[in-house]
Amino acid sequence: MRLSGLIPEPGSPLDRVATLVISNIAWVFLSLMIIPLPAATAGLFAVMTPLARNKDREFFATFFSTMRRQWRKATLLGLLDFALGALVLVNLQALATIPLPEAVVWFLRSLTLIVGLVLLLANLYAWPLLVMFDLPMGRLIKVSLLLTLAHPLQSLFTLVLGAAPIVAGLFLPPWLLFVGFVSLSALAISWGSWRVIRQRASAEELEELDDPMRGP
Repeated sequence: MRLSGLIPEPGSPLDRVATLVISNIAWVFLSLMIIPLPAATAGLFAVMTPLARNKDREFFATFFSTMRRQWRKATLLGLLDFALGALVLVNLQALATIPLPEAVVWFLRSLTLIVGLVLLLANLYAWPLLVMFDLPMGRLIKVSLLLTLAHPLQSLFTLVLGAAPIVAGLFLPPWLLFVGFVSLSALAISWGSWRVIRQRASAEELEELDDPMRGP
């Protein structure tokens, strides 16, 4: 059976668009089951991060093998995000009910929001780092926070890039969110974070990323 006209050439624009769409659909489907959401997010970034570096990875092998290998770290990272996010929200709600001077409330609320923003920005590095380098969980978190604090403007720029596809999707038919906006957001985050990560990664780490013998 001749399928050459049906299957796009690897690395072609059509192949990369197909990868974006398939990745998005797979992530949405798995996220609906809640439990595999963190592992699926790791799989999504494992596919998007090479694309951000103008590299190509085979979708099925990369996405699902990353889910299998990184589900523990991804789940821990997801639970940590949920716990810290909930803590920030609870703290903001508590500040609205505690009878303190307005200046003190304003200071504590601002401090809480800054902490929440730093945690959000750290995630822009944590997920790409998770799939790029085999870092212990503690070091993964430490490096993500250090990159955020060392490059605040670039981190904010990456946040805007990542949010843009999702915000655009709010003004378009909802079904388009299932087709490509999540993967576009992950691609934008991967592109922005890679610009910072490559400045801090060692030559050996960069060579390892480009090693043709390196698995997905």
